[in-house]
Amino acid sequence: MNQTFLFAASLLALGVVGCSSGTPEAPASPPADLWVYDAADSNFADSSCADGEPVGFAMSFIMAAEPVDLGPTEAVARALTGVEFVKGWALDAPLASFGGLSGLDILPGGDLLAISDAGAFVRIPFDQSALTLQGQATLTYLRGADGEILTGKSKADAEGLHVEDGIAFVSFERDHRVEAFAFERCGGNARAVRVASLGARPTGLGRSISENSGPEGLALRDGELLLGLETLVGGDGPLGVATQDSDVSFAAVPWIKADGTPLVGLDVIGDELYSLHRAYNPLTRQNAIGIRVRGADGETRTLAFMAAPLNLDNFEAIAVLPLDDQRCRIFIMSDDNFSENQRTLLYIFETTGPA
Repeated sequence: MNQTFLFAASLLALGVVGCSSGTPEAPASPPADLWVYDAADSNFADSSCADGEPVGFAMSFIMAAEPVDLGPTEAVARALTGVEFVKGWALDAPLASFGGLSGLDILPGGDLLAISDAGAFVRIPFDQSALTLQGQATLTYLRGADGEILTGKSKADAEGLHVEDGIAFVSFERDHRVEAFAFERCGGNARAVRVASLGARPTGLGRSISENSGPEGLALRDGELLLGLETLVGGDGPLGVATQDSDVSFAAVPWIKADGTPLVGLDVIGDELYSLHRAYNPLTRQNAIGIRVRGADGETRTLAFMAAPLNLDNFEAIAVLPLDDQRCRIFIMSDDNFSENQRTLLYIFETTGPA
């Protein structure tokens, strides 16, 4: 959730793309030392739900959702080149623990699951057909391997989220790591199971990672666990992959073409890698937000580049849902930093058509 980067609005190149990038290339065989998730062999559920613990406590609450427009029609038209704005809301709740939402995924039934950088899951009931929020949301605190609730920025600064087979993979900053939680089986009783740790100077990165510029993006691609760093190297967003020795290598996969705009979110749909980028200008206190996609051909295209006068905030989370007509629905969410001067915004975009 680092906001110290200089404004880089002019550096993004524009392009157009749909949800499908044509005939996918045959996936390359991963190197033997990469960690690959296999649901049949996974013991995450048993390890996370120690002694067969039942579903733990979750706080239920009514979430207020105020409709928000993206901005003036002409400015929106200039900003969106491969997507259209569908809907937006400013979310609020009467809970001191609500906020800081930095990672997002879409559950099989259509609900949204967000991760807070204060160490909590927030489940948001959502009707994908009507495109409406519904019912009561829930908040569940994260627990460490010892069963104790994670507290303090050094341990609870969760940033990235990917859910697979009911297992929530979460990336953390400060203590840079990825842990798995059997959220579906035991909810608030799920204990952290370590998947990977990022050392002081990870393989292939060539530099250290600062406390607040760590693995903001997280996604599974063909079983490989991808981590995207907010740290910029040569103007690009480093992309790492978990290895069998519980490490992360930044030499195994191509990095994200970021054009100097920090990477803050990832999602994968088929052979397409979606990325969310944010640049912050500390002088004007304004954000610029980019949505990009790298297709099976390796080409990166910009779907949206948004800046003032559009209604923006500190967007850090992205989740993508494939639709029946080969288009994609893209959700992005902002981290309000638990500040009265910022908002938790949830925006929906849809790609304008297949490639």
